[in-house]
Amino acid sequence: MKVRKIAVIGSGLMGSGISYVSRASGYEVIMTDLDDNAVNRGLSRIKDYVESGIRRGKLSSSDGEKIINQLFTTTNLNDAVSDVDLVIEAVFENMDVKKKLFRELDSIVKPHTILASNTSSLSITELGKVTNRPNKVIGMHYFSPVPAMKLLEIIVGEKTSEDTIQTALEVGANQGKTTVKAIDSPGFIVNRLRMQISRAAIQVYEQGLASAEEIDTAMKEQFGTPMGSMELSDFVGLDVSIGTMSTLERELGICYSVPETVKRFVKEGRIGRKAGKGFYAYDPEKRSLEEPKGADPKWLVTRIIMPYLREAMIEFENGIATKEDIDKALKLGSNYKEGPFETIERMGLDVVREELKKLQQQFGDCYSLPKMLQ
Repeated sequence: MKVRKIAVIGSGLMGSGISYVSRASGYEVIMTDLDDNAVNRGLSRIKDYVESGIRRGKLSSSDGEKIINQLFTTTNLNDAVSDVDLVIEAVFENMDVKKKLFRELDSIVKPHTILASNTSSLSITELGKVTNRPNKVIGMHYFSPVPAMKLLEIIVGEKTSEDTIQTALEVGANQGKTTVKAIDSPGFIVNRLRMQISRAAIQVYEQGLASAEEIDTAMKEQFGTPMGSMELSDFVGLDVSIGTMSTLERELGICYSVPETVKRFVKEGRIGRKAGKGFYAYDPEKRSLEEPKGADPKWLVTRIIMPYLREAMIEFENGIATKEDIDKALKLGSNYKEGPFETIERMGLDVVREELKKLQQQFGDCYSLPKMLQ
C-alpha cells in the first residue's frame, strides 16, 4: 500500500520527532494531542529541529519553512485520523491507555488505514486483538531523539499482514531510517537485550563487587559503550526503566526479575539525573556515591555482557530476529561498537560457553546454555 498521509498521535518528545521526520520525508502529516498547550510544545520542538537542520546545512531555509507551514495540527482525534493512510501512536507507555485508543481509532479510520504503535515493549498482538483489523496493526519503534537516531524496529504481530509489514518498512526507509524486523515479543530486540546488560550491572553493584563508577568505566573503556550502564539508567530514569523491566519479568518470568535496588531507588524517589540522585549524585556535577572496590575491569565486562550474549542467542533461536538484524539493532539503537553476534565471534564460542557455565554453576539455570552452545 502507498502511504500519502500520516497522523501522529501525541506531540511529546517522540511524537514531535516522528512528525518532523515524516514531514521532512515528504508525507502529509497531521499531529494531534489532547490540548493546544501540548500541541504548541510539540510545534516548538519541530521548529528547533528545523533550525538545527538549517544550521548544519541539512535543510534549506525554504524547505524548513515548508516543513513547519505544511504540518497540520489539531486537538480533534476524529479530524486527525479520519482520512489518513497510516496512524502512528506515540502516547503514554501503558497497555490499557493504548488499547482504549486503538479501539477508538479502529472505529474512526478508513478500512485501509494501518495502525502503528511506537511502543518500546508492549505487545503488538494484544493491541491488534482490540481492533477489527489485527492484520493492519504493527509496531514502529523509533529511538530518541528521533531525528538523530537511525534505527527503526518494525514489530510484527501474530496477525500482521505482509502488506502491512512492507508498507511500514517502506515508510521507515523514506524517513531515512535503517529498519530491522522482529517478531512480537517482550522488549523486542534492543530493550530486551539492553536490559540484560543493565540487570547484570546492577546485580554486580548489589553484590558489592564494584562501584557504579567502576562498572561504567569498565563498560566504556573495555567494551566501548558510549555511556556506562549506571549512567544510562540515571539518564533514562529508573522510573522509566522499571516499566520495561516489569514487562519483561511479567512476560518472561523470574530470570528477568526487576533488581531490588531498582525497586528501592524508585520508592525513595532516587530515580536518576532528573531527581538529582540515582546511582550518582548530581549537584549539579555528577559525582560518585561509593568508594571503589578494586574490581578488575576485564572481569567486570565479561560478567556483565554474558547474559546479554546469551539473550541474543535465545532471540535468534526463537526466530524473533536474524543475527544480522540483532547486530544492526544494537549498534544503531544503543551505539555499541559491535553487535552481540560480532562480540561472540570475536570472543569465540568456547570462551562464551565456559563463562556461561561458570555463571550457571554460581547462579542457576537463568544462565543455562542456549542451544547453539550445547
